[in-house]
Amino acid sequence: MFRGQRNTNSQGFIAIDDITVREGVCSNQNLCGFDSNWCDFENKVSLKGKWVRKRGTTNHVDHTYGTENGFYVTVMTSNSTQSEEAQLLTPEFPSAPEKCVRFWYEIPAGSDNILSVHLMRSGELEDALWQRSGAPSVGWEMAEVTVSSPAKFRVVFKADHTPGTIATVKLDDVSVRDGACSPPGSCDFESGQCTWVNIPKDDGHDWVMARGGSQGPPADHTTQTPQGQFLLSSSLHQSHSSVSQVLSEWIQPRDSASCLTLWYHMDSSASGTLKVFKRSGPSEEKLMFNSNSSGHGWTKFFQSVERNKPFQLLIEAETNRGFIAIDDITVTPGLCQVNETGLGFVGCSFENGTCGWEDISAGQCQWMRRRNATGNTGPSVDNTVGTELGWYMAVESDRGSEMTPAAVQSATMEQASATCTLRFYYNMFGEDMEELKVLLKDGSRTTALWWMSGNHADVWQYGEVTVGRIPADFTILFEASRTFNRPGHTAIDDIDFTNCSLPEPQPSCPENMFTCNNSVCVELNQVCDFSDDCGDRSDENNCEQQGVEERCSFEQGLCFWEQSDVDTAGAEWTHHKGQEAWPMHGPPRDHTQNSDAGYYVMPATELTDKGQTSEILSTTLRPSSNCTVRFFFYSLDDAAGRLTAQYRTLRSGSDDTVLWLRENSQSYSWQRAGVTFSSLVISKLVFRYERGDGIRGMVALDDISFSRECEFDPDNNKLPETSVPPTPSNTPTPPTSPSTAPTLPCPDNEFFCWRSDVCILATLKCDYHADCPQGEDEDGCGGCTFESDQCQWTDTSEGQILWHRQKASNNTEPPTDHTTDTGYYMSVNLSQGSTRTEARLQSPPLPSSSPFCQILFHFHIHAESAGSLRVLMQQAEGSEAMLWSRSHNTVSHWTPEHLPVGLHPQTYKVWFSSMNTVTQTDTGDHVVAVDDISFLNCETSYQPPALSACGCSFEDGLCVWVQGAEDELDWLSRTGPTETPNTGPAGDHTTSTGKYLYIQSSAPSVKGNKALLKSLLLPPAGDKGYCFTFWYHMFGATVGSLKVLLQTADPLKRTLVWQKSGDQGDEWQLVRSHVTEQEVHQVILEATVGGEAGDIAIDDISLISGPCPASDVCDFEEGSCGWQQESDDDFDWVKQTGSTHNPNTGPDSDHTTNSPSGHYYFLSSSDGDIKGQTAKMSSPLYPAGKWVCVQLWYHMYGRGVGELNVYQQSEDGKQALIFSQTGDQGRKWWLAQASLLPRVQPFRIAVEGVKAGPTQEGDMAFDDVHLTDAQCPPPGHCDFEINTCSWSNLGGDVDQGDWLRGKGASAKPNTGPSVDHTTNSTHGFYLYVDNTVGEWGDNSFLISDVFQPSNRGHCLKFWYHMYGSHIGTLRVYINDREMHSGGNEEGMLKWIETGDKGDRWREASVTVKHKEAFWFVFVYQRGMNPVGDVALDDITVLPGGCYSGPPIGPPDDNNDMMSAGLAVGLTLLAGVLISIFLVMLNKNRKFSTMNQPMIMNDEETDQNAGFDLLDCKIQGTEHESQSDFSFYNNLYNPSSQEADPPLTSSDA
Repeated sequence: MFRGQRNTNSQGFIAIDDITVREGVCSNQNLCGFDSNWCDFENKVSLKGKWVRKRGTTNHVDHTYGTENGFYVTVMTSNSTQSEEAQLLTPEFPSAPEKCVRFWYEIPAGSDNILSVHLMRSGELEDALWQRSGAPSVGWEMAEVTVSSPAKFRVVFKADHTPGTIATVKLDDVSVRDGACSPPGSCDFESGQCTWVNIPKDDGHDWVMARGGSQGPPADHTTQTPQGQFLLSSSLHQSHSSVSQVLSEWIQPRDSASCLTLWYHMDSSASGTLKVFKRSGPSEEKLMFNSNSSGHGWTKFFQSVERNKPFQLLIEAETNRGFIAIDDITVTPGLCQVNETGLGFVGCSFENGTCGWEDISAGQCQWMRRRNATGNTGPSVDNTVGTELGWYMAVESDRGSEMTPAAVQSATMEQASATCTLRFYYNMFGEDMEELKVLLKDGSRTTALWWMSGNHADVWQYGEVTVGRIPADFTILFEASRTFNRPGHTAIDDIDFTNCSLPEPQPSCPENMFTCNNSVCVELNQVCDFSDDCGDRSDENNCEQQGVEERCSFEQGLCFWEQSDVDTAGAEWTHHKGQEAWPMHGPPRDHTQNSDAGYYVMPATELTDKGQTSEILSTTLRPSSNCTVRFFFYSLDDAAGRLTAQYRTLRSGSDDTVLWLRENSQSYSWQRAGVTFSSLVISKLVFRYERGDGIRGMVALDDISFSRECEFDPDNNKLPETSVPPTPSNTPTPPTSPSTAPTLPCPDNEFFCWRSDVCILATLKCDYHADCPQGEDEDGCGGCTFESDQCQWTDTSEGQILWHRQKASNNTEPPTDHTTDTGYYMSVNLSQGSTRTEARLQSPPLPSSSPFCQILFHFHIHAESAGSLRVLMQQAEGSEAMLWSRSHNTVSHWTPEHLPVGLHPQTYKVWFSSMNTVTQTDTGDHVVAVDDISFLNCETSYQPPALSACGCSFEDGLCVWVQGAEDELDWLSRTGPTETPNTGPAGDHTTSTGKYLYIQSSAPSVKGNKALLKSLLLPPAGDKGYCFTFWYHMFGATVGSLKVLLQTADPLKRTLVWQKSGDQGDEWQLVRSHVTEQEVHQVILEATVGGEAGDIAIDDISLISGPCPASDVCDFEEGSCGWQQESDDDFDWVKQTGSTHNPNTGPDSDHTTNSPSGHYYFLSSSDGDIKGQTAKMSSPLYPAGKWVCVQLWYHMYGRGVGELNVYQQSEDGKQALIFSQTGDQGRKWWLAQASLLPRVQPFRIAVEGVKAGPTQEGDMAFDDVHLTDAQCPPPGHCDFEINTCSWSNLGGDVDQGDWLRGKGASAKPNTGPSVDHTTNSTHGFYLYVDNTVGEWGDNSFLISDVFQPSNRGHCLKFWYHMYGSHIGTLRVYINDREMHSGGNEEGMLKWIETGDKGDRWREASVTVKHKEAFWFVFVYQRGMNPVGDVALDDITVLPGGCYSGPPIGPPDDNNDMMSAGLAVGLTLLAGVLISIFLVMLNKNRKFSTMNQPMIMNDEETDQNAGFDLLDCKIQGTEHESQSDFSFYNNLYNPSSQEADPPLTSSDA
């Protein structure tokens, strides 16, 4: 019997529905009310106290039913005089990070009984998690406790019963759910009343859960929507004032103070009074708040609460013909911030701190800011800078036994826009049981946004999720769980918020946009789509007046959506909310409320087999034209499934048309989509999900709305079984465009060219070629000038900045379009959005393309540092690939760019993306624009031209080559010398009078600018490949680099195949590169500015099928030039770039390019090496009799370096050792050269590395092997007529300029002398420094080869030229390994000269005796005057000390016959005196030797050498002619008794 009793003094109703009776006891797996049994709860038998199950009485009803017929458990009373303890144990639970235990209890009045909640693990009772004693209960009270444990556990309810009392503790309705409980006292009421309980009052009423518009405020505060919930106290149904009270659970004191916050809304000043009390007992109530007005909306109340003992919060409303509502109650630790303001959207790279992100962990682990971690604490490098110096946040073990996750929380942020997106990087590695979550904390509610678990390799991964619209203050948490039982780490870095600020009001809105109440402009298709795009919800209000009537948020059910009869039986779409469906079936939040309390619909979970389907159908639509449906979908880990929106006209669905197919199946965000369709008959819209292979992911729909053009059948008639022809009455007026007219003048397989009034084959539509006379068959197919419309290019931006079609005028930027100067283009103003806002322009679906397809467009970027423009392309699997990007302004109004698109068998899309980087201090407009998009060579029938057609001498333009636009610098065409002195060629390579291309390194170019020259997309190179040949010129003191790159279109990647950097001499050089790329590709020449004197030129490009001719030079930049590993050794030489793996050994870069990307061969060392182990590599066969000298560069640095040998091998394998070097040679590349032995048969060059034993500091390397037909120059000697011999520029960042090889007879102006010293002519070569480059005090270094120590010393002789006022200083140093390894690049000063020495060559000599192997260093330091020159020529290094004879050089114009005679006389006199002196010296030497040993210091000085401080020169006397150089190593030591080297080959 049901009996209802109604209060006659008030209004209202009581209703019942859906009564069912079934056999058996009632049960609820998640709740135990003790009504049928104990639910596997049990007493701890070892204790005297016992819990007993008891039926209610009239005075003590149970909680479940509220009657005397229900059951509860209570502590059994006894006659004992001692306190008794009773423990009630729940069933055992598996380990869990967090669970929430809810229970109802009653503590009787006057009782000293204590009730507490504990965890029990392995039979051990742990400390109390919750405890209640003292004040009696006001009836049944509720409490919640969060528990966690890394092992199995039980929850224990412990009661201490005081003897002599009859009343005992009662317990009922215990439930356990996954996840943490809401903080005590906190509630947003989206999922119920939490732990707030009504207190019955005589003649009063209850607080009730309500939604917007139900006799209360129009929207809640949490979600700011009518679907959101709140607590409402309303006495509109009563004729008098009435009181309602609601009471929180007991809040335990853990911190010294807490902050209470709540939002309230009162109908009017006559609504009544709202009071908030702090209650510590039945008679201990303290009034905290009293108000009778809330203004015009939701009002915030907050107050700090001192915590000295447990308390409850009591909220009382006395209403009088009005309402009072409350929402979003929070109780948070710490005092309230009086002037609390939002901190904005603060991301963090953690390089300079945590940016307000705070660790709030309470369990076993915590977040710590770390870097360069090892073991279990974090990755070795961060994501920001990618090095061990970078910082990140990582999880570390901390303290405590609770298995609560580690949590790091952002600062409080103000409300976020609907497009707010969180981006971050994470690193989860190892065998540890790791889980990482991103949580949204909005008031008392915590909702999961993103989650990941497992091992994802020790690399940084990108994460992204839409935060979405949040109308209140909120925080973001990163929460991680770890066990620390196994190796692994979890870390995060580079947190960033984008598009999060609310849109800003505008002075006015265009006619085609909606004006919000706050003056924000919104696109019309975003109105009434359940997304608060205005920021004040005005675009979502009064939707019926906007013509949008049919819409469903699923908050109240399925609305007008119905189940299908033709899908899998029993497979219905169902209605869920996130907190129930996640994480097993559905997403953790809906789209409407953006919380786990909101509802959505998802396909049936019963779909288990591939091909099974679940459908949901709209109500029937009448014939309609341009009906648009907007909806939001969620899809994660469901690539195998298929979600579609379909248009249905027959009940069976046999004629369904797919309007939309889900493409992105991997996103943690709700994604917006829409379809537009027209129908001549009645129809339905169907959402259909089809099960795929494998594990099903999460799929859901929410917030579906129809536009005003959609007409619905009020009777919802069923669809016909068979097709019904449309009648005039139900046929909408067709569009007037001839292309879509109902009667077409062309057959079905043809396309009507309506502008030209002709028909073409339908297959010719959208084939990248205009087949209609006026090209209408390519309309909307990708190409666009934007003159008449946007050609179906659409803005898909989610932020505040949007692409729009702009007509050029004097008031626009740019003021002209590219097509006609006065036409249209697409533009986006980045200054209208917040930093990091992205705007996207999306192409229409593009037709399938050939492998050689390219996109051509023209672009404009207005202001420096305004932002970036990127081009993105859809990949086959649905992801996006970045084709191109540029982040600085264009100088001209429009700049063209060609990009490879490549092969696409199916339709695809392209996006132009512009990202705002404008700071708040930037002013003015920052515009990015695009115009004239076209597609080249994209027809599937396209065939590329022959390779020979790609050659170019640049006499008539660029041929088939195009400029790249990634940087502003362009290749320029020129004849004759470039403008800048001391750099660039004198003429072209082809004829010396023709044209070439070059980059201008002087202003306005700056260091680092790049110019790109790109070929067409070329076919695969084939089995034999092709030879890419060109000539280059790189001459100047500050030359940058020149690279050859191969770029493939699928996959999109660039590969470096050749590179040179720095000065390469004042002559055209030939490059041959054998290309073997087996994908469609293009060749790119990239030149980089190194400084103001660094012009780089190219000429005469050719592409010839087949391999390149054999070369006498191998730099190993592309392949190995035929060099091969030998098989009878112990190790292999390994091709390497950059630094070797071992510290304190090996080179940092190659010798060819002096860059980390250049290649060389190296032999690694390790602790497992054995002395004498070898690695050997040999060249291809060289013809006999052609080559005379071999040169190569080697690197031997490290304490454990072994031996490097070079052999000349005959074809039959016999070999002769021609070079050998042993031990540490310092951290430099050195030149090795050796004369080749005469051979009558072909030969090879072999390089052998011999290991010295176990060490990690013994790496060896070699590079740049060169065979010449000229004799090897003597070590240290160079007249610079052919090249720079073994002298080299230092390179790197030590000096500021290079020594250049030049001559007087140059077509270009330079600062060198007019004649050289060697030939005394304008055609002879010398080395000089370009004095017009750089600044006062800049240095230029010139380095020699290494020389071995000798008791007789060495004599350095050279000729120098220093001409011009304040010309600077020239110095000579010697350096060795010890000084160099200590960071001293110069070494020990041996000679110095300063200032103007006249326009003539002068000779200098320096005697050196040094105990260690050493090298010479010339250093020129620039003076104040940029006019003048410093030059060197005819450098020689001879054995023994120097002899100061008369200088031999060009005669001085002031000398006469008398001065010549005087010189001859003085020379003869000096010869006589020296002879006498030598005789006396020899006698003294013999006498000294007989009486005492000669003591050698570390640095000996010749007894006959003198240092003249006035002349600043070192002079010495030459002694013997014996040689002691590094070239004459232990093999060619002249002190040996053998005249010839030992030979092991028969023909040596």
